[in-house]
Amino acid sequence: MPNMSYCRFENTVNDMRDCINAIEDGECDSLSSYEVRALKQFKEMGDEINRLDIDIDLILERYV
Repeated sequence: MPNMSYCRFENTVNDMRDCINAIEDGECDSLSSYEVRALKQFKEMGDEINRLDIDIDLILERYV
C-alpha cells in the first residue's frame, strides 16, 4: 500500500532508518538478487537526496 501524503516522509524515514541499521549491524550477508538490486537503488536514491539538499533546505525553511 502506498504511503498517504500526510505521513509519507515519516513512514519512509522509519523504513530508511531500518535499512541503515541493517547495513551498520552487518545484516546484509544473505541478500537475494532482488534485495541486492534494491540496495543499489537505495544508494542511488541517497545520492539523489544529496543533490536535492538545497531544495530540501528551502522547503524546511518554510516550516521552521
